[in-house]
Amino acid sequence: MHVTVTNALEVAHNDLRRCFTDYGILAGRKRLGFYRARDSFFASLGANALGEYTASWKSIDLFLDRQRKDGLIPHIITQKLKPHFHQIVTEPLDCNALLIIALNDYYEKSGDLQFLEKHFEKTEKAMEWLRRQDSDKDLLLEETFFGSWRETVLKNGKVLYSNCLYYKALEDFASICGALDKHELESQFRRRASAVKERMNNLFWQGNYYYDWIGTVKHDSFATDGNVLAVLFGIADNLQSQMIENKIKQHQLNKVPLQSNYPMYPFWRIPPGLFPLDAYHYHNGSSWLWLGCLNVIALHKMGWKKEAKQELKSVAAMINKHGSVHEVFFEGKPLNSLLLKSEPFFAWSSGLFVRAVKEISGK
Repeated sequence: MHVTVTNALEVAHNDLRRCFTDYGILAGRKRLGFYRARDSFFASLGANALGEYTASWKSIDLFLDRQRKDGLIPHIITQKLKPHFHQIVTEPLDCNALLIIALNDYYEKSGDLQFLEKHFEKTEKAMEWLRRQDSDKDLLLEETFFGSWRETVLKNGKVLYSNCLYYKALEDFASICGALDKHELESQFRRRASAVKERMNNLFWQGNYYYDWIGTVKHDSFATDGNVLAVLFGIADNLQSQMIENKIKQHQLNKVPLQSNYPMYPFWRIPPGLFPLDAYHYHNGSSWLWLGCLNVIALHKMGWKKEAKQELKSVAAMINKHGSVHEVFFEGKPLNSLLLKSEPFFAWSSGLFVRAVKEISGK
């Protein structure tokens, strides 16, 4: 393994472990000192790769213990263990999907069948809550404004990122059912996942990448989150995957891996209070190491091994330069404004960097 990557792996491992507590995985240790579902669950993929399963099952336990009666997983849990279900004014979709993905990954890495059995009823409720978010009954999920991880961008309708996670959650829930010998349910959810994949390709595929989201019209900005997930989860076939990666290269979105979108969203899609500050770019043209890490794994899966290693070194170089795994970059530097400063010990990216290194090295 290249020395740049080896050094960065040690930093990322340390930053990830800083976020471990007796209850799970914190989003960070400074500005983000709380438990946030998407951060904890993405970070757990790195913990599982390291064999540090305790942090993973504690995170899953924490969120399932505070699951709402209708199946919704909290968006945030404070350090005083108080759950919050709304993100600004809406209930985000990705928390439930990522819980199922994290649980199946934990089982596949640890072999802890008893943990699956313990949580099956609540996991099934989480899955059913997700399915009910298909308000127009066309197989895909709809969300309202502020419902995605990019809560500072005004989107509503069928969002690519959220539906990619939904597809993966359907597949992973089917795997969970299979592991528990619930084969009728397994078949049911495999069929559902296949239908969702077909629907996504029919509706979202623009010609050389996937639409960002579909509301009253189709929005054709190029969002790296959903497009990379589509490659990673096998929603995109080999040719589609190559087109997506070529789009990333064409616009140099992997210069600081990985820029969130191209082109930038129009000003009226960003809350006005962010205009004068660098925080305007938080979810609009900024770069996120966790996206770069997912793209490393996607490239590796495609067989683009050289490109995967190059991008991994690029992420590693950013980690080594700043001595920690930062949350978000703008113009090559950690975001730093009066309103918003990049989290320096960011569990989400730390975990996914570890996972990317393990996937590339095969260890």
